[in-house]
Amino acid sequence: MAGTRNIEVDPYFGGFVLETLTIGMYEETRNAIREYVQNGFDSIQRAVNKLHQLRPSDGLIRIIFDADGAGIRIRDNGAGLSSDTAVKTLTSIGASAKDFSTDAGFRGIGRLAGVAFCETLTFTTKASGESASTKVVFDAKKMREMMSPERGSRYTAQQLLKDCVKATQDDALAADLPFFEVAMRTFVEAPKEVTSATEMALFLEQVSPVDYRDDFPFADAIREFAKSAPVPIETVKIVIEEPGQQPKPVLKPFTAKFAIQDVEAKVALSDKKFYISPTKQWWAWVGKKEVPGSYTDEEVRGIRVRAKNIQIDGTAVVREIFQRQNKSNGRYQDWFIGEIFVDPKAIVPNARRDGFEDTKAWTTIRGEIGSSVCKDAGTWAQDVSNQGQLSLEKLTQRTERMVEDFESLRRNAFRNGDRTLKVSSDMTKLHSEVSRASRNADASTLSSLQSLGARLLDMKTEAVGKLAPPAPEMDTDRIENEARDALLGELMAVFEQHLELPCLTSVRGIVRRDFGWPRS
Repeated sequence: MAGTRNIEVDPYFGGFVLETLTIGMYEETRNAIREYVQNGFDSIQRAVNKLHQLRPSDGLIRIIFDADGAGIRIRDNGAGLSSDTAVKTLTSIGASAKDFSTDAGFRGIGRLAGVAFCETLTFTTKASGESASTKVVFDAKKMREMMSPERGSRYTAQQLLKDCVKATQDDALAADLPFFEVAMRTFVEAPKEVTSATEMALFLEQVSPVDYRDDFPFADAIREFAKSAPVPIETVKIVIEEPGQQPKPVLKPFTAKFAIQDVEAKVALSDKKFYISPTKQWWAWVGKKEVPGSYTDEEVRGIRVRAKNIQIDGTAVVREIFQRQNKSNGRYQDWFIGEIFVDPKAIVPNARRDGFEDTKAWTTIRGEIGSSVCKDAGTWAQDVSNQGQLSLEKLTQRTERMVEDFESLRRNAFRNGDRTLKVSSDMTKLHSEVSRASRNADASTLSSLQSLGARLLDMKTEAVGKLAPPAPEMDTDRIENEARDALLGELMAVFEQHLELPCLTSVRGIVRRDFGWPRS
């Protein structure tokens, strides 16, 4: 019987591996900026906590827009990399000396994310006390060409990097402060954040480990609560620098008031609530408001999850937890603002940082968030909606007063044009409030609100008609059709919110068949 022989295994890692870790790494290329900011944050924390070279308040990350608009630099004053290890560290892929339990980034793959949208990606660094600085330049344009579908299999990942990377060292003064800088030049299909300081600020306000604004009413309370919470709020100063302008600090986007859908004036938070995990693996704050509806500001709305105060994804993580309770509850994510700070030693963000590794610890934490934060938020949302429904009595009273004003105008043949115009405007506002209340009303309340809406619409139509120049004949058919279409639209909005799909599909078919709605 033939013996067993060992065959040497020689794995081949083709260029497509690098393509996956650069161009294919993130669904949104702007997340490369987050990677470089979190690397700067790690470097500053290392300088503060391990090397004791920097005071916590002195750490700084600068986002510098080049004068010609063709480049951007991200520079931190952290520990830097030593001249002995810089080149090896910056050209090692999928390996890192960082600790996943203390550092924001630790896989050693995010540093190449900028290859996706620039022609050259340059890293320059110097460590404390050294008399040399190191520069590593990635020819991103050439890398993309060599990683293309036509050529990606021809080269090993190692060969590709050797062909596309150059490293040099320059003399420096030992007394010069340490730093690390990422420079991207000549953009190609780049995210808008790297060409617009305004867009960059909007993005970094959400994802970065920065502090709260002074005009956010609950800032001090959150900071104070964090002092005894199981997870600290770690922060770093970040500024955006444009040529000829003063540096602008980046702070979290929460302010004094917020825009709410279908509400004319901005709304202040009425209260906040804190949560602490039963297992001490996370804590949260959630803001409350007294009006129903979604926040319209995409940079603010939603309860966000943060690890080391760096946002994990956007609003999808908590939305999915809401939906685990009830699929329709996903909409409540947009009704609230808040933050959940998770312990990085307990759960690990996935490579894309759009969620967490699917571990037993994450399953536990997700369940805790669902049974406390999301459960309470759903109850609050229903309470606010019910309060809106209880306003039926107030809306009815206001409509009756509007009827009195209208009848007074009618008795005087609408001769007072200014007064007629004012009453018409008031009717429009009240009709809008009635429509908004209808969206969250139960069946019995909805019927009464629709009756109020129809009554207001009829009065407004007559009043507006008296303001217009005499016409041979009012197009009553058109007005009736518009009123009916508006009513059908409000009804369908309610049906879509409360009916299961098979029933909803049947209702849509009936409305389309019998009323020809929606009109094309």
